[in-house]
Amino acid sequence: MITLAEHLLRQSKELEGKLTAFRRDLHRYPELSTHEAETAGKVAAELRKLGYTPTTGVGGHGVVAELAGDRPGPVIALRADMDALPIQEETGLPYASARPGVMHACGHDGHTAMLLGAAELLMRNRDRLAGSVRLLFQAAEEINAGAKAMIADGVLEGVSEIYGLHNLPTLPAGQMAIRYGALMGSVDRIELTLEGKGGHGAIPDQSIDPIVAASAIVMGLQTAVSREMSPFEPAVVTIGSMHAGEANNVIPHQARLTGTVRTFSEAARQSMPGRLDRLIGGIAQAYRCKAELRYINQTAVLVNHDGPAEQVERIADLMLGAHNRKVAEPTMAGEDFSEYLLHVPGSFFWIGSGPDREAERAYGLHHPKFALNEACLPYGAALLAAIALLRSGQQPD
Repeated sequence: MITLAEHLLRQSKELEGKLTAFRRDLHRYPELSTHEAETAGKVAAELRKLGYTPTTGVGGHGVVAELAGDRPGPVIALRADMDALPIQEETGLPYASARPGVMHACGHDGHTAMLLGAAELLMRNRDRLAGSVRLLFQAAEEINAGAKAMIADGVLEGVSEIYGLHNLPTLPAGQMAIRYGALMGSVDRIELTLEGKGGHGAIPDQSIDPIVAASAIVMGLQTAVSREMSPFEPAVVTIGSMHAGEANNVIPHQARLTGTVRTFSEAARQSMPGRLDRLIGGIAQAYRCKAELRYINQTAVLVNHDGPAEQVERIADLMLGAHNRKVAEPTMAGEDFSEYLLHVPGSFFWIGSGPDREAERAYGLHHPKFALNEACLPYGAALLAAIALLRSGQQPD
């Protein structure tokens, strides 16, 4: 006699062709954050075909649908993201992006297809459901804005637990990985303006050079981590852009820099604004420049709750086998699913999306040649459906 988890995986593999076709359509017509109207329309249309009554326009272009069982129980939320990236695709696939400069290079098209697959599996097995399942198709994850907007529109009201996943191209399809506690780093943005005094490049003594000050600040900021934080407290400060001047023989009046700050604990995150402001202010003053720093909080550290993470492990073992469940490595990459976990218990995990053979090269997330191994789609759909059913009160067979 097969278990419920095995039963769901069998059903999910029957949907593989359908999920692949839907995912490829999204891949061919990607949409950037806050512009996902067409994608949301396709998702809502598929949900209606399955018998759901979706609500659109939630937290921007988000789509929400709920399935209620016949017995009382908790509300379990499942979430997928829908937005693409401003990247020119270089895969050469027949279904490659038809929109110049826009690509699903992070696999959100696959996540959306997986949650739609879970929606169909849940509808097929509705008689097993206690309580209800709330499906969240979220916009604007790539700009760290979608989750907060969804929460502001009330998607977590009454929710007992929430679960989500992300594909991982370094893990073969058919495997998954999860970690207790902190899994992904916080994401904050810094914007710095340095004001000097412009002048002739050949007469620097009559100017105040913001480029030299900016260069010193870029180097000095590295001490915020290397000399002011414990080696056991991970953190990253990266300056990603610097713009100043137009001519080779002119000292500009201003320099503008932007960067990202990543930490792996809330305490470390809270310490960073003051630390960076002090370092920047001191270095700028030494170079006679005025500095204006904007520190913009974006996304919290993603911290899995122990209970839900343990249940995901148990369900993954039932479905995939314990040998296909891995311990996830921590990463400073961010995910705004972390915002949901600040409000309700839940867990986030990786689903393998890489080649079946280790010898085959897998391009990473956000790479113009990133290609999802579509064999992962039924696994993701089945895991999400199994989590919802088993966490709602259905006993494993």
